[in-house]
Amino acid sequence: MKQIKALGLPNKIKPLGLGHAEIKNRTESEAGDKYDFLPVVKINGNESPKNAVISLNDCTENKLEYLNLGNDYDNEWRKYPVANIVIAKNSVARIPLLIKMGYDPIGWQDGDGILEFKSSNASAKLKFIDNDDTDYESDEDAYDLKDAEYGDELVLEIDAKALARGTKFSVSVFASDDGDGLGKTSKRNAICGKFNVKIIENDVFLSEELKKGFDVLSIISQEYRNKHTEGEYSVNYCIQAADRFLGAVVDNKKNFYAYDDKKKIRLNVPDLNNAVARAKKLKSLGYGYDYKDFEGSIFGYREVNQKDEYGNNPSRTLFSKNDKVIVDYFKAIIKNKIGFHIFYLSIVDSLHTLFIVVDNTKPCKPTYKIYDEAGESSSKGSLKDINQGILSQSQWVYLWTKKHVGYWAKLNVSLLKFQRK
Repeated sequence: MKQIKALGLPNKIKPLGLGHAEIKNRTESEAGDKYDFLPVVKINGNESPKNAVISLNDCTENKLEYLNLGNDYDNEWRKYPVANIVIAKNSVARIPLLIKMGYDPIGWQDGDGILEFKSSNASAKLKFIDNDDTDYESDEDAYDLKDAEYGDELVLEIDAKALARGTKFSVSVFASDDGDGLGKTSKRNAICGKFNVKIIENDVFLSEELKKGFDVLSIISQEYRNKHTEGEYSVNYCIQAADRFLGAVVDNKKNFYAYDDKKKIRLNVPDLNNAVARAKKLKSLGYGYDYKDFEGSIFGYREVNQKDEYGNNPSRTLFSKNDKVIVDYFKAIIKNKIGFHIFYLSIVDSLHTLFIVVDNTKPCKPTYKIYDEAGESSSKGSLKDINQGILSQSQWVYLWTKKHVGYWAKLNVSLLKFQRK
């Protein structure tokens, strides 16, 4: 929301204090040589974006671009990190911004000026909203770029419906004097901010999309805990749960298992007899692009001469043959793709179906969580440990299967990288 401006000072001249040690010896004449509007337009980290992911992580997996704003800026602001932003294709993205002062002045200073935002792709439509957060609905006032002030908070809206998925472009911000100060008017027009933007790809998702799937999973997991003896939820529901989650994420009841919990009727029942077959079918429908079967290649077992919790005696303890195989698979497939990733997972001879959500919104420290019909499992954490998470789920399913079917099942793991059609 636009800040209330102090009254009584002609031409918006503001008394601004001295803060940084490097400026303490600056004379009044030196301060007067400063251009009077030197803003830094940056991401407002106190607010959340909408239909977008913003990353300022800088590491091998996610290199940031940096600008040098020039010697007129204090050292604190001179090296400017360019945020990487992933935005929705079919919804308007909202990016919260903040205008900071780029130097510590002496005495009276002009606190406002003109901002200009330039997109490298004319098909990306930009709007500027005079609001301090992104939670507004509609009918908000436009932000006046010709009256920008230090301390202002605004929202950049980006409409990229005309652009293809995966398209990259940048938005650069330039500042100039508005000529209303007491001193001379500067002719300077220089960059004071930049954002690198990418339209989200087919196999990457935003939190708003995942929420639709998790809303459905919340209903399923509650019904699962109720231990029904008849009706929809009286059967082993893992493969149905995974299908319903995926269908909700992409708003599709035609190609995925669908059930109306209010009317208690099935809306669509595809063939769900086998998770591997289902994964391959989803791929053929265009909802997956990478199917991988790690048949017996990543887990082994040791026989243990004692009774386990399922009554098997002797029992078996699983171990990982090579953590690196699985971890490298995930790292390669999410590389340079900021956002959320979904993997359809089947384990132990396709006897249990789950799904994995990899959070790559902080690409220097990606994390994962594994889900089934009971909701979020205990297998979660840093992506570098995902092999242990899959191993943990395979362990209990392996023992449970021996108890209920009478034989030790195959230790296969299959994964489908889920995507929009």
